[in-house]
Amino acid sequence: MRVFWERGYRASTFADLMRAADVQKQSLYGAFGDKRSLFLKSLELYRNLVLSEIQRLLREADSPFEGIARIMQYASQPPGATNSPSGCLMANTALELGLSDPDVAIEVKKLFRSTERTLTAAVKKGQERGEITTRFDGAAIAQSLVNTINGIRILQNTGASDRHVKTVVEMALAAIKT
Repeated sequence: MRVFWERGYRASTFADLMRAADVQKQSLYGAFGDKRSLFLKSLELYRNLVLSEIQRLLREADSPFEGIARIMQYASQPPGATNSPSGCLMANTALELGLSDPDVAIEVKKLFRSTERTLTAAVKKGQERGEITTRFDGAAIAQSLVNTINGIRILQNTGASDRHVKTVVEMALAAIKT
């Protein structure tokens, strides 16, 4: 997963993947088949990890708004702070491959839609508690937040300063707060 995240699908070679997994070619082929199959499994793993982290952040927060703020702050951490490659594997993949591979596009959409559903539920709870604006539908706010998170990851990939990213997060949170 990390190789694809750092290099992208097209630039990742089977040799890179063998080195990262510390296995021989036949073992990697035996376990996953081809590079594309391994990539799809990597996207699924990434999706599950991200969704698990989002749910944990929401669950451990004192309020829905605080949970959303934690998610935004987590997404805006510089790569060194999270010990992960720059950007988001799914956003990077969407930019690299777009809709050219339908199975990959489905995995990307699954993460984005699942994140939207999770955030929609949090936003609606926050609206019921009076901490999040009701000027917009909960689902629309969640879609905007997911778009902002993806934008943050792209900003990080293009060398935006931490201050710039922090400002984007602050604006997004200010826009939804009552």
